[in-house]
Amino acid sequence: MKRLVFFLVTALTLFSCSNEIPEQEVPTYRGRTILAYLVANNKNVNLDKYLKQNVVWMYQSMTEMKDSCRLLVFYRPNTGDSLLTEPSILEFLSDGKGNVNGQPGLVVADPTDKEEQKQVFQSARLLKSYAQTEGFNATDPQVMAQVFTDMRIAAPSGNYGLIFGSHATGWMPAAKTVGRAFGDDNGYSIDIPELHDVLASSFGSSGKLDFILFDACMMGSVEVAYELRDVTDYCVASVMETPVYGFPYHLMFDCLVREPVDYRRICTIFTEYYTAQNAWGTCAAVDCSKLDGLATAVAGELANHADSLATVDYGSVQQYGANSFRNFSYDVKDFFSVLGGGTVSAGLQNALDEAVVARSCIPGDTRFYISVDETRFCGIGMYIPGRSRAEGWDEYYRNSISWYQAVGWETVVNN
Repeated sequence: MKRLVFFLVTALTLFSCSNEIPEQEVPTYRGRTILAYLVANNKNVNLDKYLKQNVVWMYQSMTEMKDSCRLLVFYRPNTGDSLLTEPSILEFLSDGKGNVNGQPGLVVADPTDKEEQKQVFQSARLLKSYAQTEGFNATDPQVMAQVFTDMRIAAPSGNYGLIFGSHATGWMPAAKTVGRAFGDDNGYSIDIPELHDVLASSFGSSGKLDFILFDACMMGSVEVAYELRDVTDYCVASVMETPVYGFPYHLMFDCLVREPVDYRRICTIFTEYYTAQNAWGTCAAVDCSKLDGLATAVAGELANHADSLATVDYGSVQQYGANSFRNFSYDVKDFFSVLGGGTVSAGLQNALDEAVVARSCIPGDTRFYISVDETRFCGIGMYIPGRSRAEGWDEYYRNSISWYQAVGWETVVNN
């Protein structure tokens, strides 16, 4: 009933706009259309300049690609931004010959330069802008659903790839607090079950998204991918905190457009780029169609090791959360390897091999007091309930996260 009410409200909600998409200008475009949902106006570390650089990087790649490409960007700017005065949908359409939106591609010497960023944004076709009222919130489910509806109307396509860019912390509960689930619009965010409902209502009639790329921290957990398994074919994300610069789109954006998507190359480019920057990082791609099989394998392992869960040395398991997020996600394979005395079952290994189709990490210590062991990194993390009740994690996990029931945590932990 709650979801039905949400869908009805979404369908009936109208937003005041400073411009509407002209019906006569709605073109059909062949191939995968890339959608980017970028949320600045952050209460936490402000990502605005980095998100704008991401858009410039995408633009640069489009000017160099030999294939035509269509990119729609929803950008939620800072309040009072001089470049974009309102949240807006921008279109970039390349012809594979160096032209974008019918004009020769701009030569960008420095993607961080504000003047060059301005030129790129001004070259975009403004499809729609939204009145930036005091209460506007880009992570509100109704707002998100409306934006995605407007994007689909503007760019009908048989295939979509979706990029989310902002702050995030994976499966954890969202509220008006910094760094929970996905997004940070003046402290507001959206939790993953709500995000699922938005995407199901927005893209369900046209089939699944080809992929969702989370350019945001800590979204590479099995809980996130499992929650979204029926709305996207693949999830690409990092299981730990990511550098503020985001994915190096100028080097790998073409991978998102081509068929098939080269997920191995995306992950490798990500870690190679940040290795050269003397930074840190992990990246993995998960085949969501294989997650039910992984859930079955994990459920079997939990049942087999139920008696050891209370005594295992959790400090010896590879984990990916730092500071207040410590213990939010443990490496799935390494957790069961520790439980199994250094080995994992063939069934679990096969399930992981099928689900995690690509992975890469930068080994060693990070400034977040996390040490990543390449030999223990399987690409995906998992929360272990029953050990930490920080901020109500266990209660939310038990009541809201589908993975909890799918693997039978209720039979092996006492919450």
